[in-house]
Amino acid sequence: MAARTMQVARCPTDELSLTNCAVINEKEPQFEQHVTVRNSTHKYVFTLKTHPSVNCGTIAFSLPQRKWAGLSIGQEVEVSNYTFDKSKQCVSSMTVEIDFLQKKSIDSNPYDSDKMASEFIQHFNNQAFSVDQQLVFSFCDKLFGLTMKDMEAMDPSILSGQNASGKKPKINIGLLLPNSQVIFEKSETSSMTLIGKAKTRESRQSIISPDWNFERMGIGGLDKEFSDIFRRAFASRVFPPDIVEQMGEEFL
Repeated sequence: MAARTMQVARCPTDELSLTNCAVINEKEPQFEQHVTVRNSTHKYVFTLKTHPSVNCGTIAFSLPQRKWAGLSIGQEVEVSNYTFDKSKQCVSSMTVEIDFLQKKSIDSNPYDSDKMASEFIQHFNNQAFSVDQQLVFSFCDKLFGLTMKDMEAMDPSILSGQNASGKKPKINIGLLLPNSQVIFEKSETSSMTLIGKAKTRESRQSIISPDWNFERMGIGGLDKEFSDIFRRAFASRVFPPDIVEQMGEEFL
């Protein structure tokens, strides 16, 4: 679909503001799940939701979204469909900076980063994220301001033995999946107290990680045999089904 010129509008409800999605009218059938929004200088990727109160020809954003993308109410932007390359843009892990959204909400209570990561993935599953993106996240009846600091992609070549280093490529735009890992880091000026494994980078290392290397454990000659068994057993749990199907017998 060719790019369409639309006007920026204010997000119609507080509930929709917390979805981190751009909002359009339900009668805009030409748009798919994700779109690129281009202003005069940059382009940004958003996941879409619909609401009947948004006028046709407009696209609505929350305040954090407008701040991040440099958008103003009434501004004209070019909107076009965006398709993720799931072989390169599925999020393996992301690091998110977190702080209380408002000073009046500051407290000394400990916040469980593991539960926070679980709720984050459940709430934002199958959504587009970009490095430096700002959004609001509701947790334990409080609002937190988040900034995407870093993202790494799942690499299907690891499962076919082609990526010997096991290094995950960095990405600027990614698709969050149920198997993605979310790491929370409080901002330098934050007084938040985070507990749990999801506040440390070590939590990224997992027994079901596709780049698990048995040779590093000293098993040596059994490395390839066990790695092949491992890939067959866990491929469908780590990667999206369409990627597993796409890779076929070569993948497994």
